Amino acid sequence: MRRIGLLAAALLVALAAGGCGKTMLKTKGRVVKDGKPFLPGEGEFVRVTFVPLAEGDRPADYYVAEYNRTDGTFQVAGKDGKGMPPGKYRVAVELDRKRKDLLGGKYDAERSPFVFDVDGRTTEIVIDLDKAG
Repeated sequence: MRRIGLLAAALLVALAAGGCGKTMLKTKGRVVKDGKPFLPGEGEFVRVTFVPLAEGDRPADYYVAEYNRTDGTFQVAGKDGKGMPPGKYRVAVELDRKRKDLLGGKYDAERSPFVFDVDGRTTEIVIDLDKAG
């Protein structure tokens, strides 16, 4: 009987160490302006970043989305390709050209009005730049 208890404890430790059971999400969405996909011009790129909102200091981790410049959609794959954990996030949007945000920082990680609770039921996040705030 004691052997079964030790085996069960070892299994739980192995699962926890391996990251099993930790829900990760490959969150999808799109950015729109004037009712149309938000597409960068020549020499520009769009960066969409999910910044976890936690009590206290600004968190160290953030999640950059892969942005499809042809249709304005994005997906967060995470640093290891497994996604991001569920939680409450501020979503920053930047339109960059030559390292300058053409949106003037209006939607950066500190000021963006786009805040979402992301969980397993989240099917799509729509960021409408016309409806900010």
